[in-house]
Amino acid sequence: MYLKTHLDDSQIRYGFDVSSEMISRTPAPIVNVLLRGIDSPIFAALGGGEVDQSYEVLIYVITRGTNYENAFRTGLNIIGEIFDEVYTTTGLKGTTDSLNEYSLELDHKMNNEHLTCVHLLTLTYDRRINMRRR
Repeated sequence: MYLKTHLDDSQIRYGFDVSSEMISRTPAPIVNVLLRGIDSPIFAALGGGEVDQSYEVLIYVITRGTNYENAFRTGLNIIGEIFDEVYTTTGLKGTTDSLNEYSLELDHKMNNEHLTCVHLLTLTYDRRINMRRR
């Protein structure tokens, strides 16, 4: 898997500043994982016995390359590995967890002066939690 073989723990960050100033100072490739929010719109049983929670996860992949095309493709490869890992390990317990939707925003810079590429993968992940047993 790309993430385990090409990225060490210092290159995967949780809740990190992804502003353009920080991106220019950060070594690449790097993966930033941000949990935007947790929502619980439905209580599945009376008295809150089971709770459905929805997580919105933002995954920023920042890459650099010798040219923009190289940085763009490297980012796509990393995003593909991340999605494959999440997709194959989610939903294994039937009604417990589920990956509901995803969207991918590809960096669309056309200027070759910028060799940094930032892709954004947004995942919506649902989980059903039995509140009687925690």
